[in-house]
Amino acid sequence: MTLMRTAWVLPGGSTFGAVQAGLATALFEAGVEPDLLVGTSAGSLNAAWLAGDPSGGGAESLRAVWSSMRRSDIFPIQPARILAGKLGITNHLMTSTGLARWLHRTLPYRTFEQTAIPLTVTATDVDTGTAVYFDHGPVLPPLVASCSIPGLFPPFRVNDRWLVDGGVAAFMPISRAVELGAERVFVLPCGGTEPFEHRPGKRGGHIVTSPSTPTIPPRSVSGVSGAALGAAMLNAARLDVQLNSTRCELYILPAPATVGLSPYSFAHSAALIEAAWDVAATWYPRARPVPAGVVDSSGKPERVGKTALTPN
Repeated sequence: MTLMRTAWVLPGGSTFGAVQAGLATALFEAGVEPDLLVGTSAGSLNAAWLAGDPSGGGAESLRAVWSSMRRSDIFPIQPARILAGKLGITNHLMTSTGLARWLHRTLPYRTFEQTAIPLTVTATDVDTGTAVYFDHGPVLPPLVASCSIPGLFPPFRVNDRWLVDGGVAAFMPISRAVELGAERVFVLPCGGTEPFEHRPGKRGGHIVTSPSTPTIPPRSVSGVSGAALGAAMLNAARLDVQLNSTRCELYILPAPATVGLSPYSFAHSAALIEAAWDVAATWYPRARPVPAGVVDSSGKPERVGKTALTPN
């Protein structure tokens, strides 16, 4: 019996990257192990961690990493810098120094060649808008570049190219995984449509997210810009899913909804991990590949009204 070469593709999602730690745990428990990993933005951090230890033990360590992360580690609040960014004096609101230091302190290796399985990190060339893929040499600079959210962090220079978040050019880089020889691809999103309830600790109260569409648009300029960029990335992901559903055996894992949660807070990380773990464990025994035809970014057939669009 010939085993299919399996890739895990991990898209971005800021602090919702905690979801992928739960999804990865469920896949390892089901006996699904990656032969290669392709990550973008927050997904590149998770992919890098798992590439060093692609096992259930590695997933357990990743869960611990996310549960211990704090906003000050990655998103340091510096009022003067934020004001300069809002006034147009600088091209960013926060420095990426915190992220770089956290990576240097946390990641147990320094080059792509030291990983246990092949790792690809995705970034975007800010001048050309094209995706840039890294799979050899020093690993920390590409990881910082891959997570450089435009406007929030400054563009990051690697090999004479100014780079920003990989999600801009390749939010869900399934095509890259197929180009690298993957015959079976599992996409681990940072959010989905599964109902999710979050009850913060001792202070009481609760936050409930749902798969419904928000009824009002964002109220800030940055919020509208971010929502528009997110919509563009999801549309590109939808096309990538449709293209590759006939090129590989493609699976997109379900994930908890993150509507109503802050993408810059880690307070919900542990709850998202547990929810994602449960959702994926329930899904796997009945999992089916993404069908050919017109589907959305989660791999489900798109509908007009109540009629599914299917190929003739």
